[in-house]
Amino acid sequence: MHSLIISAVGSDRPGIVSELSGTITSHGGNIEKSRMARLGSDFTIIMLVTVDPKWKESLVVALQAIKELSITTKGTEANTVITGENCKDNTAGENCQISLSGADNEGIVKVLSKYLAEKSINIIEMDTHISQAPISGSPLFNLNAAVSIPGEIDERDIQSDLSQIAQKLGVEIYLNN
Repeated sequence: MHSLIISAVGSDRPGIVSELSGTITSHGGNIEKSRMARLGSDFTIIMLVTVDPKWKESLVVALQAIKELSITTKGTEANTVITGENCKDNTAGENCQISLSGADNEGIVKVLSKYLAEKSINIIEMDTHISQAPISGSPLFNLNAAVSIPGEIDERDIQSDLSQIAQKLGVEIYLNN
């Protein structure tokens, strides 16, 4: 089986997911993992799909024929799982969750991602959204990320650094096992 990353963007309308998934299924593809969201007035999709090599080319052609969607495909290696269930007991790398919430300020993702990159901490997955504070209704920025921390880095050092970043940004940041 070949693995493909399929991304699609287009004006939001009913039936996008049905049309895209139908095309994938009718060409022997299987959706392994996906993320879909309405962003502004557009609907965005990113999927990891496996497909038999003999169907790959016809799937790509069929996807390009879908009107009103900008679709790109990229081959990728078979899905690999990063080992380690928590922030401890894993010398190869430690998988942790970072949760952040606080006043919505410009540059929060930039500051956090720059710090993680400097420490060779890999972002496996990240989700951000704005919510309203319960009493004041002020916009709150929320971030949840799955990260892989190299085994040689002490979790306590990361937590200390994240506390300093949180203080500078006026947010709360938690590193969870």
